Amino acid sequence: MIAPPEGPAPPPRPADPWTRADVELWLKAAFRAMPFTPIFAPRSNTLQAASGDVPDATFDIVAFSGTVLGDKSDDRQVVLLWARAMATQGGVGGSIAEFCRRNRWSRATFDRRRIKACERIAAAKNTT
Repeated sequence: MIAPPEGPAPPPRPADPWTRADVELWLKAAFRAMPFTPIFAPRSNTLQAASGDVPDATFDIVAFSGTVLGDKSDDRQVVLLWARAMATQGGVGGSIAEFCRRNRWSRATFDRRRIKACERIAAAKNTT
């Protein structure tokens, strides 16, 4: 058997990069947990579960979206509205159709903005 080389261990293999699908998956997971989990924000862009039932990391992507897209940006509003609508089947909060009507956007415009915003979040996750 060959002995391992002396010296420092090689760097660990980097984790798989984040994709838009990963961002969408985690956003939906956060909104699925939110109706049942009391959360609070101890400081800007940080969300924590008030109980120990749900890991705080569940909500990290929601807070991170504010860092990347801007807390009050249209793009963040689009991403969060979409995730909430997908996670709750439209049962909580406003609908995508209402948002589009109010902003005079087509659904295609809404979806293009959502996709680009999720890609920006994924790119930012890959650089942190």
